[in-house]
This record gives sequence, C-alpha cells and structure tokens, in this order.
Amino acid sequence: MILTIASEHVPSASTGIAASLAAAIARRRARAGRNVLLVYQDPEMPPAGWLATAIKTGAEIRSIAAQDIGAELAAAKSSYHDILVHLPKRDDDGSRGALANADLALFAISAENWRADEAQAASMHTASALRPGLPLVALIDDSPAGQQLMSTLSASIASLRFLHLSATKRDDASLGALYQALYGHCCSACA
Repeated sequence: MILTIASEHVPSASTGIAASLAAAIARRRARAGRNVLLVYQDPEMPPAGWLATAIKTGAEIRSIAAQDIGAELAAAKSSYHDILVHLPKRDDDGSRGALANADLALFAISAENWRADEAQAASMHTASALRPGLPLVALIDDSPAGQQLMSTLSASIASLRFLHLSATKRDDASLGALYQALYGHCCSACA
C-alpha cells in the first residue's frame, strides 16, 4: 500500500508534522515485520530531489528525480509491503506522481493555521482530481475551529474522511491511535 502524508506549513516546525508522521509510521510498520520504503524530498537537494530509504531491509538511501517518482512507486509496490511518502509543500511533478500512485492520502491539518496555507487545500483537490476513487483522510482536531473546517472541507471534497486526533500532537499515544485508525480501519479496503 502506498500512503502519502502531507501537512500544512507550520513556520516554526522545520521538519514538519508530515515528515515526522511518515518516519514514525514507517518505523512502526517495520517493527511489525513489514518491509517499508520511506520516500521524501530532501531540502538540501535541488528542488526536484527526492530520497528513498528502505526501512527493515537496511538503510539504502538513493536519489530519485521528480519525474521518476510515479515509476519508482509503481515498481516498488512489488518489493515493499508499505510505502510511505512525505509530500512536500509545493505542487510539483514528484508530488503529483506520488498522489497518482497512492492508495491512501493523509492530510494532517491544524484548524487554527488552516487559512495561512492554501497549499494543503490545493493538494487535497489535486489528489481527488488525479485519482477520483482515492481515499482521502484528514487528521484534524475536534475543536470548534476543527468542526467548522470539517464542514467546509466536506462540502468541497466529497470523498474526504476525518480522523479526530490532534494534527500537531506527536506523542506515542497519539501516534498509536493514528496507526490503529489507518491500518485497522481506513486501510482495510486498501489492503
């Protein structure tokens, strides 16, 4: 299964929520005996530079050009149980290639910061346009602002499901609940 993870831009967090979630879920899946590939964009590389790290089978890091992400993910499906992709902020060939090959797209949203970053909404619309049947899941807090945002997003993206967990809290309990929700419930149709 290919799972893409994106979060809105939080200026104070240099690595970002999505990168942390992707790495944490990849490690957890590997500890469960799964052969996992973690794909992410390296901020030190040119804008189109992506990296792939095999988790469990060794730390084999290799570079992938943005235009090759789709082919890389399609080929990797036969070698890996799980592929987690951290989507960058920009809409580029790599992001579109990852979304076009995804089996599930997760978007971590902080309701209080939603208006500050329209790239997240654009990414959700891109995902639903590239793959109309793609399950989209929004990780959003259950605050009044979160409830209002859920209503707004539900009206514009029909296939969007919601998980009521903190989009910014990254402790073991929150990660465990997210992991269980993704692999216990949301992904049963994808497996």
